[in-house]
Amino acid sequence: MLDKVAKDYAAYFKLDVEDGFQTVQDVIDNMITRLEELNSVVHMIKLKNSDCYTAVSTEINKYRAEITILSKKIVTLNEVVITMQHNMDKIEKEVEKAESYFGVNNDSKLTSLLRPFLKRNRETPSVSDEIPNLETLSIKSVMHNFEDNVS
Repeated sequence: MLDKVAKDYAAYFKLDVEDGFQTVQDVIDNMITRLEELNSVVHMIKLKNSDCYTAVSTEINKYRAEITILSKKIVTLNEVVITMQHNMDKIEKEVEKAESYFGVNNDSKLTSLLRPFLKRNRETPSVSDEIPNLETLSIKSVMHNFEDNVS
């Protein structure tokens, strides 16, 4: 009887480890499959990234000279605009001097232009006998900034 009781109790300690480990093995296999898929996707991304990097680098190097020329043209145009603004400021100052010398009123350009014809019979505005200091207006040329310089 003791043998029978020992066998009955021994049956309680017998475990079917294969069934329990089979589930763990399935989970591990599934995880390995997913990791291999992820690895292949990462590898493809690296290849595409390398291709994109090569293509972009080639395009940048291809257009580098054109971008340099374009930036030089922009700098030149900026210099031209600054020089022309300076010239316009000089001309405006001289025009203001001439307007004040000849007594031109800036209220209405059209009226000022037609005033000599409208007031022909009335006396002409008095012009001072003193002639302002007339000096030659020096305006800087901007033609040296362009390649097709016409003499």
